[in-house]
Formats: sequence, structure tokens, C-alpha cells
Amino acid sequence: MTDLEIKILEQFEAYRISDRAVVIALSGGVDSVVLLDVISRISIPLELQVSAVHVNHHLHVESPTWAQFCLNLCATRQIALKVFDIQISPESRLGIEGAAREARYSALLSHSGATVVLAHHQDDQVETFFLQALRGSGVDGLSGMLAIRDDFDSGKEIFRPMLGIERKEIMAYAKQRGLKWIEDPSNSDHKFSRNYLRNDILPQLRSRFPAFDRSILNAVQNLTEVGELITELAVQDIDVLTSSCGGLEIDGLSQLSQPRAINIFRELFRRRGAVAPGRSWMIEALRQCTGAKRSASVSVDTKHVSIRRYRNHCYVLNKDSCISEDWSKVWQGEAIIDLPLGLGYLEFTESVGNGVSRELLESGNVTIAFGAGNKRFSLGRNRPRRALRKIWQLDGVPPWVRLKTPVAFLADEALFVGNIGVSGHCAAQENQPSIIINWRLDN
Repeated sequence: MTDLEIKILEQFEAYRISDRAVVIALSGGVDSVVLLDVISRISIPLELQVSAVHVNHHLHVESPTWAQFCLNLCATRQIALKVFDIQISPESRLGIEGAAREARYSALLSHSGATVVLAHHQDDQVETFFLQALRGSGVDGLSGMLAIRDDFDSGKEIFRPMLGIERKEIMAYAKQRGLKWIEDPSNSDHKFSRNYLRNDILPQLRSRFPAFDRSILNAVQNLTEVGELITELAVQDIDVLTSSCGGLEIDGLSQLSQPRAINIFRELFRRRGAVAPGRSWMIEALRQCTGAKRSASVSVDTKHVSIRRYRNHCYVLNKDSCISEDWSKVWQGEAIIDLPLGLGYLEFTESVGNGVSRELLESGNVTIAFGAGNKRFSLGRNRPRRALRKIWQLDGVPPWVRLKTPVAFLADEALFVGNIGVSGHCAAQENQPSIIINWRLDN
């Protein structure tokens, strides 16, 4: 086993990637060809289920030939290959590079395989540092690529086992093994920023500063540790400021320094699988949330995330988690009714003297829906019926929480409300047959 194979094997063991289904991103370039070759050789001791993906961007006249090359390469190693054909719009706001990268990741993450394996190496890490610095990135961007990270949307892991390996070692392995690969002519096109850095700027820096790469990688490691520390601080601040309603207390948020408060927002964006917007946007969102009157409602939106203030709390929410107003279901005696968008399920259990009167439940069509603030509800057997929205308002329940709260109702009567319980006017009498309804979120 070569030194390179041992290094990659050790990475798989260190990050516990053995005994898994992995999918290799195969462009046909030397880096991905070497990665495929190594993984095919170490897959047996690691008990890996290996497949590969090639993305044809149709950006070059030879791209169909590259796809066939990858098919042949995988066939010789008995590795299944999926080819994705995608079209890149030249007018994309991301640019050709950015749009191609986004399409590539989308294809990779849509493929079956628990772990996506990429061929990024040490030289790529150095290049990425400079590109991020030129974009004005913060600590997260300058920390470089991680050897392993979770993709929030797909639930998959992205693994880079060659981040600690230099390009020259990869080339030496390819020549030693007699491997063939594709030379993409666009790699020499200086209209792409990465190529300009790789081919013109970085060689000059390496010539002038012999320890250049090591110094940059040390800086990346230092920034990674700084990033870990500020994440720890954000977690601590969120724990302190988050109240029982799930929102951040405005009074506490206002007392923090601006960088510290923005650090909280960035962490909450990360938890929702979204890229945090720029510093100016964050400052404005913070100003609106902390500067508004106590009674004011505030909403500051990005494409995927919304920062909202309701009463004296601030919430960071996913915008795509809205319930369709059309969703409803009639209960027909089932023990379980599954709810949409990961909101768990309603559990119906027969009982006596607890829960909703069975006689009442059987007197008409009991419907399950979300929100239903127009229905009337009683907080106790001897208390008056009131509009559910009024009860929620008095309890300080934010509007978006109401829209994600299941309600079981009969005509205009709310029998059960997910975040409250059974209506007092609908509760079973002692020794009366009944149904206990519970809202479970652990599905």
C-alpha cells in the first residue's frame, strides 16, 4: 500500500466512514481519478459501498467525451456511475463558476449514498483561503474547507479525505500507477479567478516565500479555532437568551455588543442550513428588532430565513416551513394521524373520564387543521368559550406558531388544541367513555 493510500485510509478511519455507502464526485481530472483509484483499492478493508457521480455541465465541446471516459474508468473498477446532464445559464447571478458549482453539489447530494466524497486537496485549501479573503469573508469563510461537514438540506455528510495532501503527491501517485485523466482546457483560462490565482499569483508567492503554504495553512487552522470559539460563545448566548416560547429575549439581546448579537444571528442561520447574509444586513435586522416599540411586529427576510420580532422576543425562522392553508384531515377513528412538514403526529387513545367525550367525537365530522383561530375554545369546564385567536394573543403565542399548531374541531368548536389541550366544554365526565388526544413531535 502506498503512502497516499495509507493517508486516505487513515482519514476514513479517523472520521469513521467505514462500512458506509459513499459516492465519489468524479470529474475525470487527475485529483478525482486518483481519489477513485485509491478508494476502489481500500474499499474492501473498509467495507465501503462505492458509487460515483459525473456532472456534465455542457460547457465544453469535449464534455460528452469526458462523460464516456468516466463511464469506462468506473466500469474497469466495477463501480456504478451516474451521469447528470445539466445546463448552466450564462446570465446566472452566481457567474458560470458559481452556477456550475451549485449545480454540481445539487446533483451529488441528490444521489443515493450517505457520504459524498470530494477530491479537494491541500493546494485547493490555500486557493480557497485567498478567494474568500478577496470576497471579504469573515472567520467562517477564511477557515477554509472542512474535512467533513453535514449538509443540512440533504442530511448527508461531505467528506474531503485529501485535504492534507499536496497536489504534487497526487500527481506522483497518478504517474506511478499509470493512470489516465482528462485535462480540462478551462483550467488555464484566466477569466476564472481560481485559475488566475493558481497559475499566476500563487507560484510567485511560493517562489518568494518558501514556507508560504505552511504559513497559510497555519492561518487557516488558527481561524478554524477562532471560529469554534465564537460558535461556543453563540451557543452559550442563545441558551441564556432563549425563553420558553423559543424566542430570544429582546432586553437581553439589546445589552450585548453588536458583534456578539450578530454572532448569535449567524449561528441561528447556520442551524437552519442557510448562509448568513452580509454584515450590513445583519446590523439592520438587529436594529429593527431591538429598536422597535415593545408592541411592534418586525419581519426582516432573506430568501430562506426570516428574522421576526413579536412582543418582546426575536425569532429566526425558516421561511419554507409554512403550512398550506388548504391542509386538513377528517378523523375517522385512526389511532395516529401524521402531520405535514415534520410536525409530528396526533395520537388518539381510548380512555374513560379523561380527554374528549367520545359521544361528542362521534356526533359529527371531527376535522384536523392548523391555526383555526376562528374556532371557539374553553380553558375550563366552567369557563366561557372564546375565540382561539384571543386566547393565543393573551398567552403571547406568535402568529407563525399558531399556524403550525394542530387543532381538532367540530363545526365552530375547538375540541383539542395542540399547545393547550382539551376544551373544558368538551371534556369527558367521570366514568364517561373518552379519547385522549396527544400531539407528538418525536416522529
